[in-house]
Amino acid sequence: MNIPELHLPTTNNDFIRDPYPLFAEYRKKTPIFWDEINSLLFITRYKDVRKVQSSKVFGTTFSHIEGFEDSPDSSTKPLTYVGYKRADKYATYPYFWKSEEFSLLNLEGELHAELRGLVAKAFLPRSVQKLVPFMEEKSSELFSKVGNESFDLLKDYAQPYSISVIGELLGVPEEDHNLFLDWSHRIVKMYDFEVSKEDAQGAEDAARDFYDYSLNLLNERRLNPKDDMITRLSQVSENNVYLTDQQIICTIILLLNAGHEATVNTLGNGFRALVSNNIDFDEIKKKDIPTKDVVEELIRWDSPLQFFLRYALEDTEIGEYSIPKKSKVAILLGSANRDEEQFNNPIELNFEREEKDHSSWGGGIHFCIGAHLARLELEVSFDHILSRNFTLDKEPERTGAFGIRGFKELLVSINS
Repeated sequence: MNIPELHLPTTNNDFIRDPYPLFAEYRKKTPIFWDEINSLLFITRYKDVRKVQSSKVFGTTFSHIEGFEDSPDSSTKPLTYVGYKRADKYATYPYFWKSEEFSLLNLEGELHAELRGLVAKAFLPRSVQKLVPFMEEKSSELFSKVGNESFDLLKDYAQPYSISVIGELLGVPEEDHNLFLDWSHRIVKMYDFEVSKEDAQGAEDAARDFYDYSLNLLNERRLNPKDDMITRLSQVSENNVYLTDQQIICTIILLLNAGHEATVNTLGNGFRALVSNNIDFDEIKKKDIPTKDVVEELIRWDSPLQFFLRYALEDTEIGEYSIPKKSKVAILLGSANRDEEQFNNPIELNFEREEKDHSSWGGGIHFCIGAHLARLELEVSFDHILSRNFTLDKEPERTGAFGIRGFKELLVSINS
């Protein structure tokens, strides 16, 4: 059966503002469609997205499979992150590639298993749990600073909060946290559907500075070990196999970019969801709803990451449609999380729903390695947010990116 052809307008501002009605329309039509303009197969439904996330038939790369080669015609494809990575154009951005080469998001097979195993040894739950008092203190400190004046919940709270937690985990000096914030903002622009040459060069420059800084910090930790994750990454081993400098630096960059950006956007999207749905904060407390359930439902309702790319590593099927080997597919996380077949009344923000298993943390071997940290960060933040009386001072504007979903600013006030 021929795969239907549709188009997802990933640069259209109205679509970016609210993609969910079109997702619902496309879900009803088909579990998968071909988008000629974006040169991608899009997967729309929850069960199929979860299948792709958990199946070894799909992978983030194919470099671990002998004889599996890709030769995209980069001159006719949109300028995307994957285009940079796979095409000849990518040679123009060597530091960005160097900082991505050993990212857990981009590996498969034995190398992924070995690297993830070593990183997991350094990323122990107890080391993350020890950060909770720091999170509590930092969150209280930031809210105390803003007082009763109008402030930007993203710039004045979410960004410094998130970057401080990541910095504390890694062992980055506080005076350098703003450097990390700037590098993260510039690098993540490479991950959306279409990337301007200006943004690509900005990501390359940031990746170079970030890489060099991380290498210097890693060398310093080898001379003067501390109780932080960079030290642990430099020491961890399995059967006398240690992480290389590049593998450690790629991991540092991944933890910053994935952890910081997702946390900030979840806080922004989540707060806006609470306001737009007229949620009574006091009612949540009266019902004694666990904050972790609030966090998971907010992520489901408006995912900070809207899609993820995969390759079919062998001939397979989605529903009644055949997917040839080497096909590049985009799983639509935001669409999956609003699937009527999985979630009862999915457009409702319901903190007491029984179906909590959304797709935003990933699945299978690529389940988010930092999920425990992110959940704790968000639970502490929303505990503090829900204990205050906020006013939204201005309707926020989306950043203009489809893939990484967030706002430019979020102006609010705390009422006494």
